[in-house]
Amino acid sequence: MSIVSLVIQEKGYKEIYPFASWKLFTVPSGGEASVDRYKLYGIKDGDTIRILNKTVESYQANDEESIVNIYGGKIEQNEDRKINLTKLLIFAKDTNPEFNEYMLYKETYNPKEIGEKKVNINKKLITKL
Repeated sequence: MSIVSLVIQEKGYKEIYPFASWKLFTVPSGGEASVDRYKLYGIKDGDTIRILNKTVESYQANDEESIVNIYGGKIEQNEDRKINLTKLLIFAKDTNPEFNEYMLYKETYNPKEIGEKKVNINKKLITKL
């Protein structure tokens, strides 16, 4: 609908799909000055590697993002910390069993910088799993 609405607007007609010109679908967090996301890092052979969200047998990539963010927020806020640490560790081992250890970081960045040469990401270690 967004594309159809855009074509109709370019021909001089009124927009029929009200969200076509909004950043709602292309950049959902575009109006925010900073965004916090929790990310898992894995330790393997002495190297610390940022774990990318990917679709695996049990989870979609978006599901992984949501699960890490939900548990990460609860862990940082000390909400049933021990239980949530255990659940996140089980999840990490299930989706990325190749790592020996895992670390949870909170990353803060400005979404307006995405697509530029450099995105400044501030990282804060929350815990080692």
